[in-house]
Amino acid sequence: MSEAAFNTAPAFAPSELVILFGDRFVPEAGMLGFKEEVLTSGVKVGSQTLMEAAMKAALYAVHRSGAARLDVRAGKAMFGLMNTTKVFLLPGSGTASFPAGTLESALVEAAALEQEVVDVLSHFIGEEVSNPPQRALGLMKRGMSERGLLEAQMKTTMMVFTTIDYVLPAATRAAAQAQPLEPVQHLLREAEQREPELDRAVQKAIDAARVRMTESRD
Repeated sequence: MSEAAFNTAPAFAPSELVILFGDRFVPEAGMLGFKEEVLTSGVKVGSQTLMEAAMKAALYAVHRSGAARLDVRAGKAMFGLMNTTKVFLLPGSGTASFPAGTLESALVEAAALEQEVVDVLSHFIGEEVSNPPQRALGLMKRGMSERGLLEAQMKTTMMVFTTIDYVLPAATRAAAQAQPLEPVQHLLREAEQREPELDRAVQKAIDAARVRMTESRD
């Protein structure tokens, strides 16, 4: 990738900064579970926790910007015997925009349909797979690749399975390192501390989307 491609500094969505600097947002991975290697550091973090942080960053970013709105609603489950909460993604009154191909831009577009967040995230993942967090993170990386920020490299294993690895070019690394991470970290902390009901509802929706899109082994 040529330096000429960065005459104008590329814009990174909050979810993309979470992915690029994952170890600044979630703990290092333990021994068990699927792992994701952070592109800027090489540190391995849990795929699920990284996906959750990236999805929360995207949801709270569009909510705070006014481009879309998160609305927590009370409901009933178990034939009306149990109280529950659901979070919906609704159109906002703001005019903020996000880079094409980002989860944020997909959320703003989906807000027009006024759906539950679990349905929006399930649609984003797109298909049932054995590892929904890995797929979701791959889709977000693909969005950066389509804007020329990451390089996609095809890799075939055992002469059958083809996977895509994403490589961080030096120019993208430099541009990303110039971006402050504190606003995104504050965005996540603020939701957890000041709007715990919303944060719990969003976490529940993310968990439900992950379970829904996990391939059945029956």
